[in-house]
Amino acid sequence: MKSQYVDELKSGQIVKEKFIISKKILKEKRDGGSFAILEFTDRSGSIEGIAWDNVVESLNVLSVGDFVFIAGTVTEYNDRLQITVNSAERISEDEIDPKDFLRQSDEDIDKVMTEINKFRAGVSNSYLKNLLDSFFDDKVFAEKFRLAPAAKRAHHAYLGGLAVHTLHILELMANIPSVYKSLDFDLLITAGILHDVGKIYEYTYTKKIDFSTRGKMLGHIIIGYEMVAEKIDRIPRFSQGLRAKLLHMIVSHHGEVEWGSPKQPMFLEALILHFIDNLDSKVEMMNEELRKNKGMGKEWSDYHPYLEREIYLREEI
Repeated sequence: MKSQYVDELKSGQIVKEKFIISKKILKEKRDGGSFAILEFTDRSGSIEGIAWDNVVESLNVLSVGDFVFIAGTVTEYNDRLQITVNSAERISEDEIDPKDFLRQSDEDIDKVMTEINKFRAGVSNSYLKNLLDSFFDDKVFAEKFRLAPAAKRAHHAYLGGLAVHTLHILELMANIPSVYKSLDFDLLITAGILHDVGKIYEYTYTKKIDFSTRGKMLGHIIIGYEMVAEKIDRIPRFSQGLRAKLLHMIVSHHGEVEWGSPKQPMFLEALILHFIDNLDSKVEMMNEELRKNKGMGKEWSDYHPYLEREIYLREEI
C-alpha cells in the first residue's frame, strides 16, 4: 500500500511515492532550457507537477499512463498545490497494488444492482424485457457491468461508476410519466439501462482505468450499438420500429455531434434520455469538484475543462 495519497498531501511535504502520470507537457523557457508540466494521479485524485531542466531529460522516457516513483516537494502555485519534482522513474506494473490506483464507489454496488434490477423487472413490454434479461441474466456481463467505470476521468470515474450512473438515470426517469404522459416508459427505462453498456468494453480497469484498444477505435456508443443490435436480432419477431428507436437512443444520447453523438435525438424518449444523462454527468462533475476542494478554504475551483467554467465552492454567499 502507498503511504502518501494525493488528497493527503500538504504544502511543504516531502514526497517519495508511486503515482500514474496523467499529463505531461514539455515546454521551452524563454531564456533557454526546458520544463515540464505534469499531473500525477492515484485513487484519491490528481495533483499537478512541475519539473525543471535537471529533471526534464529523465522524463523523455516516460509517457502518460506510466506508473512512476517520484521524489519531490509539495509547493503552492496560484493557490494550488503542486509537486516540484526532483526525480522520476518508471516502475513496473508488477510493483504496484491496484487498490492504490483504482478508486471504488462509495455506494454499495450490490444494492445499486438490486435497484437497477427492480427497474428491469418493471418493464412490461415482453420484447424489451426479454432483451434486458438476455444481458443481465448473463453472469459474465452482469459482473462486468457492476465493476465498470463510467469514464476514465470525466464523471463516475471509479469502479462501479457505470452502475451508479445508470441507477441515477433510472431514478431521475421514475417520475417523468407523471409530467409527460404520452411517453413509452418501457422504452425509456430500457434505453436508460442499456445506453452505456458499451463502456464495459471501452475501458480496461484491472490496475488503472484506461481506454481499451477497442474503446479507442470505436468508443462506447458504437460498441453499445453493436451489443444491443446483436441481442435484438436473436429475439424472434422483435419489432423493427422498436429496434430502430432503441438503437437511435443509444447513438444519440450524447445529444450533439461535437459531444461525440453520431445522431441528435429525434423523438421525445431520445431527447429525455440525452438531457437526463447530461444532467447526471454534470452534477457528478460538480460534486467531484466540491469533494476535491473540501476543507481547502477556496471560494472558486480551478477552471473545469469539461464544464468550461469555475465552480463556486462556498455553501453560503
